[in-house]
Amino acid sequence: MSATPSAFRVLRGEPTPDELGALVAVLTALRARTETAAAGDDTSGAGAAVPRAAWDRGGNGYRSPLAWVG
Repeated sequence: MSATPSAFRVLRGEPTPDELGALVAVLTALRARTETAAAGDDTSGAGAAVPRAAWDRGGNGYRSPLAWVG
């Protein structure tokens, strides 16, 4: 049996197999999303910018001179 390099290692604590499985699932999903975005083939819509909700904007776009503007 040959040893394969680890993708990550636990430095502190003693995670359960379920916790390690959850970590592997998250890291795998993030890597897949990064590779998909790098390839420019993002058909899932996960990487697309979500437009800001307009429920808090006035209909005419007027802002009071006393309104806080960031």
